[in-house]
Amino acid sequence: MQSSVSALSLYALSAKQQEFLTQIAGSFHVSDDQLSTIITKLESELARGLKTNEQCELYMSPSLVNSQKTPTGTALSMAIESSGKRVRLNSVTFNADSSIADTKTQIFIAPTQCMASVDSLFEHVAYSIREFLHNYHLDEIAGKSPLPLGFTIGFPVSNCGVCESTKEDSIDLDGADITQLLQDVVIRHHLPVQVTSVTNNTVSALVAAQFADKTTRVAASFNNGVNAAYYEPVSNVETFSSAGVTRNAKVAINTELGRFGSSSGVLPQTMWDRRIDRESRNPGLRSFEKLVASQYLGEIVRNLITDFIDKHLLFSVNCPVKEISTEYSFHTAYIGSIMDDETRDLERVGGIIAAEFGIEASLADRQIVRALCEIVAARASRLSGAALAALIFKSNAHVDCASIALSGALFDMNRKVYEHTIATLQEQLQRSAATTATVSLQRRDSDLIGAAIDAVCY
Repeated sequence: MQSSVSALSLYALSAKQQEFLTQIAGSFHVSDDQLSTIITKLESELARGLKTNEQCELYMSPSLVNSQKTPTGTALSMAIESSGKRVRLNSVTFNADSSIADTKTQIFIAPTQCMASVDSLFEHVAYSIREFLHNYHLDEIAGKSPLPLGFTIGFPVSNCGVCESTKEDSIDLDGADITQLLQDVVIRHHLPVQVTSVTNNTVSALVAAQFADKTTRVAASFNNGVNAAYYEPVSNVETFSSAGVTRNAKVAINTELGRFGSSSGVLPQTMWDRRIDRESRNPGLRSFEKLVASQYLGEIVRNLITDFIDKHLLFSVNCPVKEISTEYSFHTAYIGSIMDDETRDLERVGGIIAAEFGIEASLADRQIVRALCEIVAARASRLSGAALAALIFKSNAHVDCASIALSGALFDMNRKVYEHTIATLQEQLQRSAATTATVSLQRRDSDLIGAAIDAVCY
């Protein structure tokens, strides 16, 4: 995927339309030299974050997870989304050889009043656990011996289960002791479960990935937010108390990758990126996330579209623009559908614009919108691939072949972004270390599977 408009079919455009589109493509282009600089800086930040007295853009929280042990029996796992609206519960039963025999999953939607406070949210958690056990007759098994419960959440979580910060759209769990909150509701409601682990959801996904492939060292998720976790030898982690842990043990590091670039200025931000950052709820923070996450890519495209409209270079003068002028109305899911339209007349592109925004788009309009989607997606792919390369280098996995597990709605919505992210990753690995990566796409419930593995191996 290229950010240059020369690779796109734009024969219907006027000279002025071509000129502005070329200007935008140049602003979003990320050169190989820029990628090398980004990789070097990210590697440096990853290393600094392991030191006790170093300031770091990343979070770099270590967790001693139990993926090296052999899971047996049945375990529960639970995940709460950052909004607090959905509670996902899962049970995993393991065979004697530790393979997965059976999984069951149920989603509980929290009523609005349950999100008014942390206490009311965890009352809903207790209700969800009880209903799940009853619905799948697990209360009969748990009656003999409490089932281990692993809890996973999309926030940074310390090794003792304390949320140390929250994201902008979350219920306020900052400083909350998740382990204690869970144990309290379990005891209060006489639930036949035992809370044995609390982890960040990307760390849980890493546990699941290594369970499936022992060579996996990195897991990354690209959803509304972006994060990555990897394994680091405990001897390299000054911030982790290694008492009682063998020196050759490995700990999982939650990087909070979305924070990268927030203070270093190394990321190639355009005027449109800076506009979105200023108007966000967390200006100046999570800079990498705002360039690659599914929460923002559609909004970047929408800002480019409205600038075209303001210059009278897109759509007819009298077309309705109220919907397209609404913030975050151009969903990132549209980008994948638009990019998949490779017909000469771009009928699917025109259909999306008409159905979602009430605008009848000419062929030139359709070509411009598709080109803008290509440009924004190309940059996201290159930046994502570079970040993954840096993580592989830091994980000491750059041997002949490294394994990395990916997940996320961004890749589900746009196969081309996934393919070009991997292509960039492989290019950077070959250029810097003459190695390749084996990449797998994880199932959507990988965080729940990992949390269950961690719980039952406690």
